[in-house]
Amino acid sequence: MTLLWEHQSSDTHYSVRQSGASVRLYSNRVFHSQWNPDRPFAGGVWDCLSLPVLYRPIDAIRRVLLLGVGGGAVIRQLQCLCDFAELTAVEIDEQHLEVARRWFGVEDERVDLLHADAIEWLANHDGEPFDLIIDDLFGHDAGEPLRACPLTTHWVGLLQQNLTAGGLLVVNCVNSHELKQALPVFADSGLRHGYRWTLPAYENAIGVLCQQSLQARDWSRQLEAVTIGAAAQRQARAIVRRPLRY
Repeated sequence: MTLLWEHQSSDTHYSVRQSGASVRLYSNRVFHSQWNPDRPFAGGVWDCLSLPVLYRPIDAIRRVLLLGVGGGAVIRQLQCLCDFAELTAVEIDEQHLEVARRWFGVEDERVDLLHADAIEWLANHDGEPFDLIIDDLFGHDAGEPLRACPLTTHWVGLLQQNLTAGGLLVVNCVNSHELKQALPVFADSGLRHGYRWTLPAYENAIGVLCQQSLQARDWSRQLEAVTIGAAAQRQARAIVRRPLRY
């Protein structure tokens, strides 16, 4: 693996490495993100953050909020999946934003990369609601990923308040237990329809939640409609998607 760039800032060591056509971001040895323009969907956990957008028609997702940018792979994937009008991406780590621009190719003029604390930013947001919110707020402790904001009643309520009526909330959890523990909170906030997305190679469990029903057949139909190639579609269908049991 080739080292492309590294930087030490305070107590964090950053590196960008290349393996074949794939570019990878590491922070304190934690593998944060990967982008390969030849294989935009290659079985990474970020596939589970972007592909749920297909539960809704391709032209229905206009406003997107991404909380936690990493290297920006999710942004690049969403560019392949839907014709959003604007995407706001909030990231507390300025180095991650620089990596997204310089190494992951996030240059779309529709994308607004903001250097801010996403928790505070959302608490102060008074603009229009979003059709898709992706909560990927992770830090790290002793080399292990850790959610930066627990899924409390306050936080989930704040997320729900900033969603459109049929909007999608995608939440990255450390594991299935964390997602299961949060189900009563989601239900109380009105997000009573959902799926759990997982991949065998990762412990992460991704919650896909909505106030309105989500249909597997709608997702499959939208997947067939996007032009991401047969291999990427097969990879997408390999993701384990199970209805949440509230």
